[in-house]
Amino acid sequence: MANRNFKYNDDWASIRLVDSFVKENKAGTGNGEASLYLGSKYDPDIFDFFGEEAFDAHCTLLRDDLLDYLEDVKWEYTSHRFDYRNKVDLESWEKKVDEVSSLPEELHFNLTRKRLQDKSGRVYAQEPTYKRSSGLTLENNHKAYVYDLIRRIAIPEVSFLMLTKTGDWGEYIAKLYYDPNNTDY
Repeated sequence: MANRNFKYNDDWASIRLVDSFVKENKAGTGNGEASLYLGSKYDPDIFDFFGEEAFDAHCTLLRDDLLDYLEDVKWEYTSHRFDYRNKVDLESWEKKVDEVSSLPEELHFNLTRKRLQDKSGRVYAQEPTYKRSSGLTLENNHKAYVYDLIRRIAIPEVSFLMLTKTGDWGEYIAKLYYDPNNTDY
């Protein structure tokens, strides 16, 4: 990906989940930025994909895809490719598998552009209801909980959020995937 966080190809885009975005499995100096960094406002691919600069993408994520992702990253939880700051081990992986297994089949969140007038020219997106609060539940704030779940289970730099357009304007299928061969880190 040549050090690009956002890669666009026709009807899908891939967003690298960097260390600053992940919440629990931190392996670098990132502080847990709740916003998802997409790239520069000068990258036309971002706005071509989302359809406008002030985008609001409605995303559906499937529980079974999250379970597949967790199975794929199990090695990262047990063998530690990176030096993690927090507890990243088989026990924490099993807790996340149990949590995801108990969720409904379809999960939803939005990615809405933040900081439209960012002076540095960076493009960020975030679930608008997400407020870094602890104690999020599916019942009290479904979309914020799902967004937080992605941040909690992702392994930085080798995990990606893929968005695929469904054909309906502003609607996307989201999938978390793992690329153990990513060497951009």
